[in-house]
Amino acid sequence: MSESHIRARDLNWRADASPQAQAVAVAGHIEAALKQAIDERGRASLALSGGRGPELFLRELEKASLDWTRVTVTLVDERWVPVEHEQSNAALILRCMPGALQRASWVPLYRGEGLEVDADTAHRVFETLLPVDVLVLGMGADGHTASLFPHMPGLAHYLSAECEPLCVPVPAEGERLARLSMTARMILTARHKLLVITGEDKRRTLNRALEEADPMSMPIEAFLSAPMDIFYSPEGAQDS
Repeated sequence: MSESHIRARDLNWRADASPQAQAVAVAGHIEAALKQAIDERGRASLALSGGRGPELFLRELEKASLDWTRVTVTLVDERWVPVEHEQSNAALILRCMPGALQRASWVPLYRGEGLEVDADTAHRVFETLLPVDVLVLGMGADGHTASLFPHMPGLAHYLSAECEPLCVPVPAEGERLARLSMTARMILTARHKLLVITGEDKRRTLNRALEEADPMSMPIEAFLSAPMDIFYSPEGAQDS
């Protein structure tokens, strides 16, 4: 990783020896930030990403000694599929954090009312959460994050801090399912912003994003700014 780029952007880089050590560190960081929010404002909000990578830290977070009744949990993005679908991000969260979500206020993105309608519903809910206390991003091998993909229609607008919609519909393309995604205005205003990546391929992708500084080609670039904590582990694979 280019240390000069990390320093120049005032990003907090943490490398752990294994995915399990990373999971413990990520869960501990999230727990501390949520506790701080509860202490200061009486409530806290948490936005999580899906994919395979988060499973370990989600299971660690389930063990946190938090007053989950004071926490609202939602998703950064979601495939437009019901929770029973194998690619549902909501299903991952519910499977890994069943006890926490029984007590927390859970805000799914998919409601089955139509892609655009569900995006509008999520936007209105997100307005009540702005700014989110803790937001966790992942990153794909192509440099996408949330469901904001390279050169997708409307991307420049969605990556703008002035983008009015907080959640947008992302139509299906090829084999990619339709999705719902937070936009930059929601992501950039988070009080604590985390990026969790695993594996050398993701490290190279992140380094390329930092060097090329082209968010249209690698949307993660739009969010690589302080405050952000980047948690990296050299082993395993992670999807976004």
